[in-house]
Amino acid sequence: MTVIYDTTFNWNEWFIILTLLTMSVMIWVMPKIFSVTEGIAFFVFGVFAGMLFDHTISVEPWDLYDVNDDSSYQVMDFLSYVMYGPFSYFFAYIYKRLHIQGFFHIGFILVWSLFAFLLEWIAVKIGLFHFDKGYPMYWSIPIYMTTQSLLVIYYHVIRIQRLSNRQSGWNS
Repeated sequence: MTVIYDTTFNWNEWFIILTLLTMSVMIWVMPKIFSVTEGIAFFVFGVFAGMLFDHTISVEPWDLYDVNDDSSYQVMDFLSYVMYGPFSYFFAYIYKRLHIQGFFHIGFILVWSLFAFLLEWIAVKIGLFHFDKGYPMYWSIPIYMTTQSLLVIYYHVIRIQRLSNRQSGWNS
């Protein structure tokens, strides 16, 4: 059964487009601290994580919530997943810029999880997410914390690989 929430181009679509455009322009104009390959890797991580979790818990057999205007998959749904890319890029960017180490990893992940939770709350209010099928929003917090912890690990794997390549004479 297909549930239709609205049929007009409104705030949920504008939120996706404006967020994606604004964040992409910011990536373009910010000082570059990653190689192109690394930047793409962090960007794609966010897209992959968003799609993985949304397509795990928002489709059968669980089908706990809907994304956007319709319960079926649409072009704007894909763009909403692409929208996660700049957020993961900036997570890695700020993580590197602040030289997060030691116990501060936990605080950094908690702050970003709260930020992500706030953005999700806004997305619910404007109709991007529809949690009327039983998904309580607070379930997202451990998902954000897990995803961001994995992104920290991914960052360090890339960093170790880059150092290894430099030592072996490979250009990165």
